[in-house]
Amino acid sequence: MTRIDRLICQVLPHAFILALVAEGRLVELRIARRDKPSLTDGIFLGRLERVMPELGAAFVDIGIGRSGFLRAEDRAGIDGWPPAGAPVLVQVRNEGDGIGDKLSAGKGPRLSMNIAVSGRYLVYHPLGSGVAFSRRIEGEAERERLAGHVRDLLEGGLVLRTAAAGASSAVLRADAHDVLERWEVIRRHALDLQPPADLTARLPRERDPITKVLRDHGVTLEEIVIDDRGLARKLQDEMDKRQETIRVRWHNGPMPVFDIDDVAGQIDTALAARIALESGVEVLFEPGETLTAIDVDSSRAGGRQGRAPRRPVDINLEAAPAIAQQLRLRNLAGAVVVDFVTMRSAYDRDKVQAVLAEALADDAVPTQLYGFTRLGLFELTRARRGATLRAQLEALHQETGEQTPGEQTTGEHTTGERTTGEQTEEE
Repeated sequence: MTRIDRLICQVLPHAFILALVAEGRLVELRIARRDKPSLTDGIFLGRLERVMPELGAAFVDIGIGRSGFLRAEDRAGIDGWPPAGAPVLVQVRNEGDGIGDKLSAGKGPRLSMNIAVSGRYLVYHPLGSGVAFSRRIEGEAERERLAGHVRDLLEGGLVLRTAAAGASSAVLRADAHDVLERWEVIRRHALDLQPPADLTARLPRERDPITKVLRDHGVTLEEIVIDDRGLARKLQDEMDKRQETIRVRWHNGPMPVFDIDDVAGQIDTALAARIALESGVEVLFEPGETLTAIDVDSSRAGGRQGRAPRRPVDINLEAAPAIAQQLRLRNLAGAVVVDFVTMRSAYDRDKVQAVLAEALADDAVPTQLYGFTRLGLFELTRARRGATLRAQLEALHQETGEQTPGEQTTGEHTTGERTTGEQTEEE
């Protein structure tokens, strides 16, 4: 299980760039624009514009200058379509193909009527039903214990997150009260306002990028490092008020904040077409219009002197976790085909698939593994959640002139030991 233990935040005039780190390894890079806040997970009171029966979908005006796309299967159990002009409560699942208001394929945000309000330990679906559990919460006794603490507090559906495992009744019930209170604010505004209206904007700090990280990873997070003194002090005050144990540090050293854990170097790796693993195995990433092709190249990987060459399965077992890490970090989506080193044994192929599945298990973006084809290629799909890392960094630089982290290169980078030297002062 990936345990995010450090958040490193670079504050720029037009954006926050947040590095989520697990034991020195960069897991995810979030870019939060000040001028264009993310719409993902935002809840809107929209107006149904028109239904397209041939598409099994409808277009909804949510007040952002382009129509959202609501598929029939995302109507949260409602039969039929409301009439044109009717108000509909929707949530943004995916912002579309472009950055901000620039759509590469003219696709607006994908919407759902299955509203989800996320807490640290649970996700509340006020219009849903039943109790579901993270697949990492095992054992019927533990699942029943968790559900028993919150089932009576919430009408609708709920999902117990991985962080809920082992949590006390008091902690779970406090989280349930928090999500219910936020939902009530949204519900009241939905009754009072005329569509289109941004209901998430009515919740204080709901779109704050650090608040989102705390909600997703606050249980495991140990430290926040930020290079803005005022924000560091404000954040420390909030941590003290909420009796959080997370340390907040203001980075004021002579080197950039992303020198910590060599985040800048790891960003470079995520922007490179080819990465080299410690053994010399290379992995080539080729994103395309219709799919992303990934090739595992073992030509430079041999056994140590005096030893037999490495087996194909061992090379692939080393490459699989690196591929999973880069899929998430680069935010690659759609169809992905991996050309692993050829393995003749079905047992070996199953072993590699199991390692890849385990490495992808903590990715919040759904991934579907289809396995090996008759030609020996491995197929998978990853859901689309915004633009790729490269596209986000390029858009930030082009639209604001910001000097973004990492060298946007197409060269080769080596993954290896990371430095952890810090030049910070505790606020």
